[in-house]
Amino acid sequence: MPAPLNIAQAADLVDLSIQKIFSKTSEPEVMYSKYFNTRTTEDYYEKDSSLSGLGEADFVAENAAIVSDIPIQGKDKTYTQNMVAIIVPFTFKMWKFGIKKRDLDNVAKELRASISRKKEKLCAERLTNGFETTSYSHLGINGTTTITISGGDGLGLIDDDHTREDAGTNMNNYVYDGTTYNIAFDYAGLKAAHRTASLFVDPRGNPRAGNLDTLVCKKGSSVHFKANEILGAIKAGKIPESMDNDAAAVPAFKILPLDYLSTAAYWWMFDASRALTDSEGLQFIESQPTQIDPVNVVYKTKELQTSATAMFDLGHNDVARCWVGSKGNDADPTD
Repeated sequence: MPAPLNIAQAADLVDLSIQKIFSKTSEPEVMYSKYFNTRTTEDYYEKDSSLSGLGEADFVAENAAIVSDIPIQGKDKTYTQNMVAIIVPFTFKMWKFGIKKRDLDNVAKELRASISRKKEKLCAERLTNGFETTSYSHLGINGTTTITISGGDGLGLIDDDHTREDAGTNMNNYVYDGTTYNIAFDYAGLKAAHRTASLFVDPRGNPRAGNLDTLVCKKGSSVHFKANEILGAIKAGKIPESMDNDAAAVPAFKILPLDYLSTAAYWWMFDASRALTDSEGLQFIESQPTQIDPVNVVYKTKELQTSATAMFDLGHNDVARCWVGSKGNDADPTD
């Protein structure tokens, strides 16, 4: 842990010739709850699973036995609570004559913001690293941590080989137009995303198309700007990227631009009616929201320490039926 903040490091706080001291910090907008289903828990770990419905009924010949069928158990996923925290130490003199004197008690606000940054970064990294990847290296101020991001089927968020509970044909949630994977975001790409979602099936192989209504992209990226252009055309009743005045072939959608995404070309879409539920989609499970801890005094030095903690876990069991994604570079995931 670094040495406590002392007067030499922030002398302006005790300089009476300086009338105003401003705290120049930023607190991220809470975005993760708009694409993660958030819920609370009181347990160290939770495990979820599922049970499928039935297949199709079938014809019965005269006096013949009726066909029987039973549901199929789904895949398990365990969520284990992790703690994130940060601590700020001050010398006694800095606290008394600097922090308290200047009434800069927004230390607590900054601690909350620090935890918020971690949450937003971790959630965004799930998307960025979710293409056929089951783990990645997360870089924090304390070093590098390997984070496992596989779902209940053992695969990452976006994959063309999501296994089905009935062992039927694997499911694909890469944006795919029937010829090309990972299409760049434009009107053709948007139609390909809807095509991909139209092929979703339930655990027994019955059609269960996703109704994509939300686009996720990096804020200020070419995808973000293109999405606004396309959405404007759709709302005006026109075909995007065309001089024709006929209506667009796809419905309007919401745009969710994220600060913490690291790759401008990547884009995703999801069906909010399913992706923001306990049974499908990305899950944010929290046992302790951000908590500011009481100030601790180190009696030997009179150093004061203030900290914040939160406990949560991220994960997914079934996303292949409500999310699609594209790297925007026409790369074939089967190569």
